Amino acid sequence: MTPEQRKLAYELITNPPPGSAIAAAKEWGVDLTLLYANLLRTPTERAQSFAAMARSFDILRAGEKKTALG
Repeated sequence: MTPEQRKLAYELITNPPPGSAIAAAKEWGVDLTLLYANLLRTPTERAQSFAAMARSFDILRAGEKKTALG
């Protein structure tokens, strides 16, 4: 993402155009700063983050199974 694209993305999430999907999301309470932070990551960084999250869910699921059986 170029510096100009970063600036535009930041402006869109902090001051979305009225009636836009971004404005609706903001009104619903969606944390658009998380979207912005994710856009700043490289595709590799996003994939690594997703993989780490998936591993965390696997650990939680394994714990639930042990609790249900135990």
